Amino acid sequence: MRAALKRIGYSDVYHMDSCMENPPDNDMWQQAIDAKYYGKGMPFGREEWDQLLGHCEACIDCPTANFMPELIAAYPKAKVIVCMRDPEAWYQSLSSTINYISHSYFLTALSFVEPFFLGRWIPFVHALGIGMFDGKMYTDAGFTKSRYIQMHEEVRQIVPKDQLLEYKLGDGWKPICDFLGKDVPDVPFPRVNEAVEFRDRIGVMKKEGIKRVARNTLPYLGAVAGLGLIYRYLRT
Repeated sequence: MRAALKRIGYSDVYHMDSCMENPPDNDMWQQAIDAKYYGKGMPFGREEWDQLLGHCEACIDCPTANFMPELIAAYPKAKVIVCMRDPEAWYQSLSSTINYISHSYFLTALSFVEPFFLGRWIPFVHALGIGMFDGKMYTDAGFTKSRYIQMHEEVRQIVPKDQLLEYKLGDGWKPICDFLGKDVPDVPFPRVNEAVEFRDRIGVMKKEGIKRVARNTLPYLGAVAGLGLIYRYLRT
């Protein structure tokens, strides 16, 4: 959906990828998550959402989807597209992306020694998943899928009918373009395997994280080695 919205003119579409592209965003998302799910700090209002998302023309998927009531309250004139997938297919996608991260001991360990990105992003992903699904995301598939359905129903209840589009994957360009007042592109609707792309991006994140750890630690290791050589020289 991000690729589709960009194709019809929305150049800045916020998505989980945006959190990877701009690591400081994770700090604000952590604050929003703490306030909503854990009772820490003040819930975000229009000022905080503008600071985090004010440069965007649209937002989709997590983490913004987890804050739909708050975002609709902050932007009451916004148009909303509900794109509900088959709950089982959605859960399988979740298992191969977010669950994969949450069960990656390597990424978790790396987050403790690479604070710039992984040290921000991994705790944020953990906190979001646990808060949204009451800690049952990894242990209760039925509850997780029912919460997914419930989240969509909440949106239907609070968005005015003339600002809401129920979209099904496979419906193509016309429903979206008619709803948003855009011309229908003369190219096929984008089809992206998000799970595969996500895993590929995680692989890049691991490599980049290791590089940053190496850059940050090698000077100190060199210094320690140098001190060791000096000590050995003085002992001889």
